[in-house]
Amino acid sequence: MLKKLFRKEKPKVYLGTVAVAPRRDIKRHIDQWGEFRHEDIDTSMRATLTGIFDLPSAQNVENPKENDLVLDEMVPKFQSGEALDVSLGDIDFPLIWRPKVEMASRLYSLKTGKTIHTAGIVAKLPWREYFSRLFSWRGLFRFGPTFDANDLEQLLYRACMKLLTELRKAA
Repeated sequence: MLKKLFRKEKPKVYLGTVAVAPRRDIKRHIDQWGEFRHEDIDTSMRATLTGIFDLPSAQNVENPKENDLVLDEMVPKFQSGEALDVSLGDIDFPLIWRPKVEMASRLYSLKTGKTIHTAGIVAKLPWREYFSRLFSWRGLFRFGPTFDANDLEQLLYRACMKLLTELRKAA
């Protein structure tokens, strides 16, 4: 009975900034290489991230309450995966990297702008799945990118779930 009397009202959460940092590194061109297909991973990531967070916009709130919160989401870095062989004279060096998505988040008060919690999460494709993809027909014969936007979308979902779990504990 006393818990009902002293229960705090749950805060409403609004969506602030959602962004995907554009890639300008050399891996971008290697990631999107494919004999029959070219894929714009940046655009696909932005569309997926916008669809994941279905919250009302913080810009439309006219009378914010004391406990209203805003959630900013950003993907500062992501990469698809690849395995290359680089030759320097008689010596060969293998270069490998796994698909990875980094996310950063900030939860803050709508009324005061005071930051309540910040978090950063990295989601990577497991090594076992990575190597099984490299040695698949698609990976060996290069009918397209070995790792595509669907793989990064799955990693983005995993990162968002981890991030929301962490933010929920903090709020």
